[in-house]
Amino acid sequence: MERNQALQIMDQLDALILKKGWPVPMTPYSLVHHETLLSLLEQLRSSLQDERDEHFIYSFSARTKSQELRRRNN
Repeated sequence: MERNQALQIMDQLDALILKKGWPVPMTPYSLVHHETLLSLLEQLRSSLQDERDEHFIYSFSARTKSQELRRRNN
């Protein structure tokens, strides 16, 4: 997933809490449907993991290329 997808999921979490949540009287809390919340959180974790994996692969490949160039120059 891309970063935009993570931002969209965060918007969905925001809407779930602020628009679809039920306010608990005399508290700052809201009740939300836990299965929906857990599903959105799992999607968010997945999108962040994918982005982190892509970043790791990119930096590893850049590091490997840089080491290879140094070896060639020495």
